[in-house]
Amino acid sequence: MATYRELIGKKIKSVSSDPSSGTDGEMWYNSTTGTFKGPALSEAWSSGAALGTAREGGGGFGTQTAAVYVGGESPPVINVTEEYNGSGWSAGGNMNTTRYRVGTAGTLTAGLIFGGYAGPPVPTGVKNVTESYNGTTWTSSPYNLNTARITLGGAGTSTSALAFGGTTIPDYLNATESFDGEGWTSENNLNTARQGLAGAGASDSSALAFGGYVSSPPTVSTNSTESWDGTNWTAVNNMNTARYLLAGDGTQTSAIAAGGIDGPSTYKNSSETWDGTDWSTAPNLATARGILGGAASSSTAAVVYGGGSPLSAATEEFNSSTNLITAAAWSSKPAMSLARYGGASGGSPTAAFYATGYSGSYTATTEEFDGSSWGAGGSITDTSTQSTGGAGTLTAGLKMGGATATAYTFTEEYNGTAWTNVPGSLNTATSGQGTSGSGIQTDALYTRGRPTTDNEAYNGTIWATKSTISGTARSGNNSGTATLALYIGGEQPPGPYLGEVEEFNGTSWTTKGSLVIPQGGGSNSGPSTDAIVASGYTLTSPWGPGNVTETQKFDGTAWSTAPSVATARSSGGSSNRGTGGLSNGALVFAGNTTAVEEFTATTETANIETFATS
Repeated sequence: MATYRELIGKKIKSVSSDPSSGTDGEMWYNSTTGTFKGPALSEAWSSGAALGTAREGGGGFGTQTAAVYVGGESPPVINVTEEYNGSGWSAGGNMNTTRYRVGTAGTLTAGLIFGGYAGPPVPTGVKNVTESYNGTTWTSSPYNLNTARITLGGAGTSTSALAFGGTTIPDYLNATESFDGEGWTSENNLNTARQGLAGAGASDSSALAFGGYVSSPPTVSTNSTESWDGTNWTAVNNMNTARYLLAGDGTQTSAIAAGGIDGPSTYKNSSETWDGTDWSTAPNLATARGILGGAASSSTAAVVYGGGSPLSAATEEFNSSTNLITAAAWSSKPAMSLARYGGASGGSPTAAFYATGYSGSYTATTEEFDGSSWGAGGSITDTSTQSTGGAGTLTAGLKMGGATATAYTFTEEYNGTAWTNVPGSLNTATSGQGTSGSGIQTDALYTRGRPTTDNEAYNGTIWATKSTISGTARSGNNSGTATLALYIGGEQPPGPYLGEVEEFNGTSWTTKGSLVIPQGGGSNSGPSTDAIVASGYTLTSPWGPGNVTETQKFDGTAWSTAPSVATARSSGGSSNRGTGGLSNGALVFAGNTTAVEEFTATTETANIETFATS
């Protein structure tokens, strides 16, 4: 019998405590517990950030950390593209021919879509057009499919792709075509004519076709799987669950299938992985759905998104590894005692404050959070207001400006016990519309909303006027420091809510990307290179009108979606206004609710298990 060292190439080490990580196949003996341990395989789906636009029937391609979802029906049929970086969605370029239920191939920076349905009438709505994507812009190809079709399968790359199956409405197709970047060529047919199937594969000579349906009505789904060798399709082992309009991707020897439909209104949450020979049952999706998109480089790392029914923006990631991955998420924390909005906030997730604001009447009260519960703090000494700016920490906080029927220039400092009115008043009274603060008690920034949208900086003694924002005067919100701040979103009455974002470098403002979802009144945290804005208010369809739960994050270059909060709010408070950000967590609270939520970033830890010795 072969020894462990002969099989693995390593000996079993004796340790007094478990290491923090280990490679696949490695084992050790824990002398303290008297057990053999090592990393064990973990397979699971976890929740990811939602799409900006809920939809079904879009085209998905790429990898788990660089995925694309293009087109679809929301309704109506749309040409929108979104890109996923492994943690959130951001806006991409719009495709040229609006359609859904397309075939796809390639990567985020070298993608291909072909066929699809633009809507009635038939047959003109059934398309044969091809477009390529470079990660920014879609370009219409001069080379069309030989057979126009929808709900077809696709595989390969942008210059070595395969299209197969689908329907011309009403005919079911077994036709196969290959694409070399300079035209489509008819190939040998699938053995089973079908539509609503999925595909996987690395090129036009190595692909896999699986699932779909072969007749309607009644709709008859299939679990048939076929493998393509560049010349012929060969029937191989079937999927465990027959389904159609499913998500699928990967390679010919390492693919994944998830979701789908098996008969009228029978939406599946099951998933399977393919190893080149057999399909194996994998963990279920959290949300059963069909007509969804997906992307994967192999059966061990995949992402699915969108779909119906009902119409969904949900994203889920699949990982099969020796590490346990906990997705980023918001969790509920102890509630405040008073629901209000428009107050001053600051601090950290374990030491935060919220002062003044409006709750049917203006209040002077302060609440403090220690990470476990909220307690009463000192009351402000000046007039109770709303639309008040806040900055700093629990023990060195700052409150500035605010308004009732009158605008005020008051500035107060907080030491964690009492507020003190300081001589350094704002030079200009706030308008009461979208005022916001950031920074620390001795180095803060105050941005006035509308109509002036100018700024003042505080050095712990006096306020000095700075430049106005360069874009639209609006009621946005600050995040960051006094010399490196963001002014995020906002409203320009009587509408709309805007996605504009600008960055302040201590002297002037410059445009800094645009929100995926236009909104104002969000709760902002983090520096300008790692910021987050949660919830807020929008009037922009399809998210409005009203408060939204969407969260968006910024990496210093681009905005993308993040996991949503559970409770919608606007003009609320937040922690880590100038530091922290996604990696160090964030707290949102108030906003005319007592609900409090904390953000935790994605974590990855070794999955260490104890192994039996008999």
